[in-house]
Amino acid sequence: MPSRHFSVPSTPLRTIVIACAMLSAPAWAQDTTDANLETASIDQVTVVGSRVRNRTVFDSTVPIDRFGAREVSNALSTGDVGAALQNLSPSINFPRIESSGASDSVRGIQLRGLAPDQVLVLINGKRRHTSAVLDTESSFSGTVPVDINAIPPGAIDHIEILRDGAGAQYGSDAVAGVINIVLKKARTGGSASVSYGANHTKFDPTDQTLTDGQTTIVNADYGVPLGDAGYFRFGAETRRRSPTDRAGPSDAGWTSYNFTPADQALDGKVVFKSGDSRQHNNYAFYNALLPLENGLDLYSFATANDRKSDGSAYFRYPGDPSNVLALYPNGYRPVTNGDKRDVSLVAGLRGTTASWSWDLSARHGGDRFDYGVSHSVNASLGAASPTSFHLASFDFRQNALNLDATRNIEIGLPAALSLAVGAEWMRETYQSSAGDPASYAAGSLTDAPPGAQAGPGLRPSDTYDGSRQIRSIYLDAETDLTPRLLVGAAARYSDYSDFGSASTGKLSTRFKVTDDFLLRGSLSNSFRAPALVQTGFRFATLNFNADGTALQTSALLPASDALARSFGAQDLKPEKSTNLSLGLAWKPAKATSLTVDAYVIRIRDRITRSSDLQSDAVTAYLAQQGRSDIQSVAYLANLLDTRTKGLDVVLNHDLAVSGGKLNLNAALNLNKTSLDKVRQSSGALAAIDPELTLLTDTSLFRIRNASPKSKLILGADWQGASWGVQARATRFGELKDFSYDSEAPLIDGIPAQRFGAVWSLDLEGQLKLSRQLTVSVGGNNILDRYPQRVRETNNATYGGALPYNFINPIGVNGAYFYAKLSYTF
Repeated sequence: MPSRHFSVPSTPLRTIVIACAMLSAPAWAQDTTDANLETASIDQVTVVGSRVRNRTVFDSTVPIDRFGAREVSNALSTGDVGAALQNLSPSINFPRIESSGASDSVRGIQLRGLAPDQVLVLINGKRRHTSAVLDTESSFSGTVPVDINAIPPGAIDHIEILRDGAGAQYGSDAVAGVINIVLKKARTGGSASVSYGANHTKFDPTDQTLTDGQTTIVNADYGVPLGDAGYFRFGAETRRRSPTDRAGPSDAGWTSYNFTPADQALDGKVVFKSGDSRQHNNYAFYNALLPLENGLDLYSFATANDRKSDGSAYFRYPGDPSNVLALYPNGYRPVTNGDKRDVSLVAGLRGTTASWSWDLSARHGGDRFDYGVSHSVNASLGAASPTSFHLASFDFRQNALNLDATRNIEIGLPAALSLAVGAEWMRETYQSSAGDPASYAAGSLTDAPPGAQAGPGLRPSDTYDGSRQIRSIYLDAETDLTPRLLVGAAARYSDYSDFGSASTGKLSTRFKVTDDFLLRGSLSNSFRAPALVQTGFRFATLNFNADGTALQTSALLPASDALARSFGAQDLKPEKSTNLSLGLAWKPAKATSLTVDAYVIRIRDRITRSSDLQSDAVTAYLAQQGRSDIQSVAYLANLLDTRTKGLDVVLNHDLAVSGGKLNLNAALNLNKTSLDKVRQSSGALAAIDPELTLLTDTSLFRIRNASPKSKLILGADWQGASWGVQARATRFGELKDFSYDSEAPLIDGIPAQRFGAVWSLDLEGQLKLSRQLTVSVGGNNILDRYPQRVRETNNATYGGALPYNFINPIGVNGAYFYAKLSYTF
């Protein structure tokens, strides 16, 4: 019999089939008119993709998704903006890393299967700063993403996703595309809501029914008119989430160095943890516009997030040298502590002078992460060791000035030439601060590992304090050469004080075969400058060794570090990409639209974290360098050239049903990444150990296969006068990951496991108790689906402790149910 995690019951299948069948059933609406249907999302004006103010999603030269307030609100049931984006778009995945230190606090999204820092995030069309934390644990280790979950969920009005390379238009990072989050700006009225939800699941590895992950969300926002057309919208939100635990009973006592009777006595018990961290988020925002005299507008907006989170490290057994029996006679599991503060502030003035519409703005973005650990020990200090440590602090700041100007110029063509020019100056700073002395100290007990467990802390000699300046100019032009042919061109020049200059360009076109059928395409090159965090971040973490049989302390070093240089590290170079996109958009009926877009993205000099360089020869070399406190070295380098091919298909249909509006949609993404070139060694590395390579076969396997090759979303949303209901079925396609089990089947020459496709069904209903009061009840993954389990061997599951692979976007928490009460005034 197949596992319950692989089968797709007839109930959701019937739901999906019925939803798809209704796409071709306009007879449902024959007794009503569609005059009451709102403008379809494809006909909405978009900010991204073009600087022409009246460009819609449909007539754009590039593929754009626009998700309105209702869609966003429904997708935000758990309060995670990253999870909401995954719910909305098949091109976006939001892997849920767990038991992984800082990644329990900061998680990045993927667009079109690329790395989290290869997508640009805008707020109200202005660049969003990145995180202060380098991702060291996920499938895209070494990246510096935007902390998408630091954006207040209750502040969002709508979201636009540009699925195309846009470096010439927006600068660095827009390799896979651009996400623009638009804040609420209603002049009057307000809203408030309170919601409560929890995971409720049947967890097979322990044969238990679990209820955890309890989440309470309270938010409110209000609008105050400023003059005849201005506004000041502000709000706040708090969200408390309890942790989840999806670890299984383990027989991992063999991983303890001594394998004492006390270690063996814990076999069969749940001593590890896998799941979401405990989190407490507080948010605040405002969005303001003040009209002045002479047609000038003064505007400003800001967001703030304060987050405290607890993560999980691996269990330390009683008899292991990493334990102090006097403090933890039964062993211990360190708890990582993240304290994060994120703020963004933008202010600007815009107006019109001599036919030029201009926008002058200044912005500040700051992200600080204080990293600590509790329920831990520095075993080399013995019983005198503290049990809580501050490990390090990381602080990133970005300040910028922008001037943008646009105008229309009549040049004798069917339409005026839309011309945009602009310039930007930006300064970035990044600092890291040392941990407590006890967090990195090497005590008198030389047979015990030095430093705090789940650390060690950052030493004063390893801190970083750096800055850089960036200057950019751009030119963007767009016009209709004929009544049916639209062409656009963009160019940008950027100069970085730390690595030099980069030039990018883009050509795009759209041809109207008819008013309702068009072809579109673009060719562009983009770049992604090495993040300042990537040039200065260093930290030591506890990771598995090459065969997964033991844990070792691995030092991640910046490329400028002398020790990293001795292993062959070189200064980081910018990533450069070429993006080709071809597609069509079709409206066969007033309320029906179909878009199909194919793409190829080639990236050269892709920055990635090397594998942990570890061998007997490395151990001997590190001892010679006085670094016996670490067992392996890793650093960031331009190691890869990759090629990503894919296809996006989006189908929407609106119709009137039973006195309400029904929206049906289907969206599919097919995506595959291959390796064009891998830079595996250097003379310096060969001198230490000629058999070592910078990237292991398992690392390369994960880069190619860790994202689903396909993702399908089927949705139905009916809204009537007093009640509404939404259903969304998501199919995450097959993916593959390497296995620590040497007896696993060989895939591409290495032991690996295929993880089958998995369906998730979300359902929500709303009832309007009054004109102002609405109650909503729903659930995510209501059929309680899990990814396929990891092969049940000691090495593959760490003795059964980690029964599920973390890379599947569906996560490992099972079903989540919630209720929400909303009030508008």
